[in-house]
Amino acid sequence: MIFPAEKISIDIRDFLRAAGAVLILAAVFMIIPLSHCGAVLSSEELQNDLEAAQEAFQNGLEHEESNPQAARDYFRSSILHYRRMIDEGGVRNGKIYYNIGNAYFRLNDLGRAILNYKRSALYIPNDDNLTRNLKYARSRRKNKIEEKERERVLKTLFFLHYDLPYSVRFIVFSVFFALVWLAASVYIFVRSGKLKIVIVLFAVLCGAFFTSLMIEKINFTTSPEGVIIVDDTVARKGDAETYQPSFTDPLSAGTEFELIEDRGRWWQIELVNGERCWIESNAGETVIE
Repeated sequence: MIFPAEKISIDIRDFLRAAGAVLILAAVFMIIPLSHCGAVLSSEELQNDLEAAQEAFQNGLEHEESNPQAARDYFRSSILHYRRMIDEGGVRNGKIYYNIGNAYFRLNDLGRAILNYKRSALYIPNDDNLTRNLKYARSRRKNKIEEKERERVLKTLFFLHYDLPYSVRFIVFSVFFALVWLAASVYIFVRSGKLKIVIVLFAVLCGAFFTSLMIEKINFTTSPEGVIIVDDTVARKGDAETYQPSFTDPLSAGTEFELIEDRGRWWQIELVNGERCWIESNAGETVIE
């Protein structure tokens, strides 16, 4: 009978239309909402800032022992040039944030060093130098807050989600989606059990990466990551100075958190061990600018 074949053909077409809608939605909604300023600097100005930033950092290294104050001034100058590239030039990449993190680390500003290392990790999460520097900076924090066991297990089991950059996962998703589309199109004309298995396999992989992207999209929107940049920040049980401190010791610069609620002057945050508290909003910054 031709009815089953005709039914299969219709089902495949319906599948392709639905898959096409998913791809369009993915393209529209799964871009991480990074805030980008309009570029106002010319290519020549950006190049000048880059060279000035690199030169200032190198001068800082050369003066660290002989003239510490001059070294600090050079590191601050380096940061200003890199920030100008970001704020006025609209340039955002892992290397710039990594270099800013290094300059802050040389200034003993551990909070902003870790903050910028984490910003760098959005673009180059598997960079060996970044990984080492971030690990060392974290080891220098005064507060030793242990990550929840559940989080460590999840990062081990779902290492692709945590280790691959968002952009790479989006490309992988797009590739598997295209393969599903191609295999399904061929299946309309060449009915094969093996081909059906291939379609299912590609669809499962496509769905896995789609889920990973959506989870990250939701997390960035609802619970953005942040870092405390003010040393000895008092965490409180409520959103006012009249509330009692949440902990015996204040939180040190470099303490990482997720932002749960923003009430203007006060933020409710969740630490990596799962405990929640309130801090003044100027005591921290979110990783996504």
